[in-house]
This record gives sequence, C-alpha cells and structure tokens, in this order.
Amino acid sequence: MIACLYASQGIPFGLAMEALPAILRGQGASLSALAYLPLVSLPWVLKCGWAPLVDNRWSPRLGRRRSWILPMQALVLAILLAVMAVGFTQATLPYLLALSVAASLASATQDIATDGLVAEQFDSRTLGTANAVQVAGTMVGFFYGGPVFLMAYARSGAPAALLLLALPIAVSLALAAWWREPAPSPTPLALPRQASLWRFLESGRHAWALIAAAFLSAVTVVACHGLSRLLLVDAGWPLEKIGQVGMAGGAITITLGCGGGAWLVSRLGTWPVFFAGIAAAGIAAALWTALAWVSPALPVYAVWLATLLASFGAGSASVAMMTAAMRFAHSRDQAGTDMTAVQSMRDLGEMAASSSLMALAAMVGYSGGFMVGLGLALATLLFTPALLRQRPAAPRNGSR
Repeated sequence: MIACLYASQGIPFGLAMEALPAILRGQGASLSALAYLPLVSLPWVLKCGWAPLVDNRWSPRLGRRRSWILPMQALVLAILLAVMAVGFTQATLPYLLALSVAASLASATQDIATDGLVAEQFDSRTLGTANAVQVAGTMVGFFYGGPVFLMAYARSGAPAALLLLALPIAVSLALAAWWREPAPSPTPLALPRQASLWRFLESGRHAWALIAAAFLSAVTVVACHGLSRLLLVDAGWPLEKIGQVGMAGGAITITLGCGGGAWLVSRLGTWPVFFAGIAAAGIAAALWTALAWVSPALPVYAVWLATLLASFGAGSASVAMMTAAMRFAHSRDQAGTDMTAVQSMRDLGEMAASSSLMALAAMVGYSGGFMVGLGLALATLLFTPALLRQRPAAPRNGSR
C-alpha cells in the first residue's frame, strides 16, 4: 500500500512536467506558454503551510491519515477523468494548467498524510526501508506519468494513456480503503497536541540540520542532473543517447541509490550515508566541471562515471535524509508537519536550483554552474555536522 501511494503521488507530477510540455510543444505551443507549467510544483513547496491542518483535523471513523489519503486519491482520479474530457490541445492549455495544479495540490496534501502514516506505523528499524520505498516509488511514479505515458499516448491515444495512469492510482485507493488504520493509543503521551511549524522549528539541532541538509543537498543534485543534460546537447550528443543516459541514471538512483542506500543506512546509520551520498554528488560535480572545460570532446567513460556518482549520491542522500527526518518525527506527535517541513525545503531547493543555475550557466558557462554544485556539496558536509553538534535533541512529543 505504501509503495502504491508514493508511486501514485509522482504520477501527476510526471504528467505535468514531462509529458504535457512534450505533447504541447509538438503541437506548436510556444515556450513562453509552456513556461507556466513549473507552477505545478508550487504546492509541494508550500504544503508546509497546511501540514498542521492535516495533522490536527481528521475523522475518527476513517483514521488520522486515511481521512486525507482517501479523498485526495479520489480527487486525483476525478482530475484525470476531467483531463480526458478536456483533451491535449493548445486551446485547452489554461484548463490543463488549472487541472495540473489541482492534482499537484491533492498529491502534495496526500504526501503529508502518507509521510505521517509511515513515521507513525513503522518502527525505527524499518524506516530506512520505508524511505527507500518512498524515494523509489515517487521516482517510478514520475517516470510512469512522464515517459511511459508519452509512449502510450503515441501508440494508443490520450484516453487509453490516461486510463493507464488511472490504474495504479485506483489500486492504491482500493488498498487504502481496504486497510484499517489502528486507533491511537489512549496513553497520555500519545494524545496529540496542536501541530504547528513553530513546534518543529523550536525543537532544536535536528530540525535545523534536517532543513539545511534538505535544501543544500537538493541544489547539489539539481546542479549535476539538470545542467549535465544541457551540456550533452551542446556537445552534439543525439537525443536518443542523452535519453539513454537519463534512463540509466534513473535506474541507478532507484537500485543502487535507494536500495543500496537503505542497506547502508541499516548498517552504518543515517548521517554517515547522507554524507557519503553528498560526497559522491560533489565528486560528480567536479567531474562535470572538468568535462565542461573540454567540451565538446566529452569522453564517454567520464560521462557515465559522473552519471553513476551523481545518481548514487542523489538516491542514497535522499533515503538517508528522509530516514533521519522520519526517525525524528517518529518520536513526536506531529509527524506529518515535521516531515513536510523537511520535504518543502528540499522541493524549494530543487525549484530554486532549476531556474537559477540555468541562468548562471548562461552568464558564466557550464563550468561555473557545476562549481556551484561542488561548493554546495562542501557546504553541506561542513554546516550539517556543525548544526548537529549545537544543542541536545528535543524530547518526546515536542515538549521543551
């Protein structure tokens, strides 16, 4: 059920960010018109604003987390049917944008509840595996809603392709409806106080270390992945070959990064694996910097090595960081709010990096953009341990 929930949350994002731009651009839509599509990611950045509402309000009959998961999943299904009715044309772009934002809002809200569910229902020994499922499941959903949808759209048309997207969402909805959420323990320690972002921020060293690590690591990863594709295009690589590098990088992230990262977390701990992942991403940024200097004569082995290091670093650092965040949230009574604060900072880092690093590369070249990624990797390795050493962790239930 957890795997299906996380995968279904990535599907609308992949549809809006990967499939829609390609389909509409193929119909002649201008880049300026498509420039509004990144607004779809805004709910994922801003969801920390309503995360306390998700923690504080629920139906006792459905359960604290199912009260939000079930209606949000149903809403995404309804939106897919509405997209089927609207169709994919330039004339319907405003409607598609509105529906995409609504689907993103529903998925982001569901993510708050799903993260809270995992933090509450899994014990600390299995949180590493659960977070591997989280990162990998979201990526699988993104690819399913993007490249897989495009292939289905090209072969079978929009209605059949949208029904293909609706299938896993319907399965996760059915699983969540069938499952019965355990009632909260009646012990005083388990009685929830009002959730709030302030309670997260005032809780001490781990909270600040987590949001700093989330933001800095996201920018580091985007510096490698986003700019590297553009560098390959300018170096004259065919799109098919660039696509192969991207798909291989995604597979490495899911298998070696997420799967291997979860295995390493169970043996080495969360923060050592996080630092190892950031170090790998930093080395990849250094390699891409060197490749930018010799472009367009890019050695193939160096491109694959940089892709391997960046993909492993992205997956393992994400799994380790989110495991640390869930272990932090597991001991408190506002798991959805705590997890969302960390994830919003990560999404903010990705959004800021996606736009600013391209502009920076336009001014100072690709090497300058990759050097920023290297510098941020070093900053993450320096500042995060310093924050962890500042003062003791917060006691259970967030009390001071």
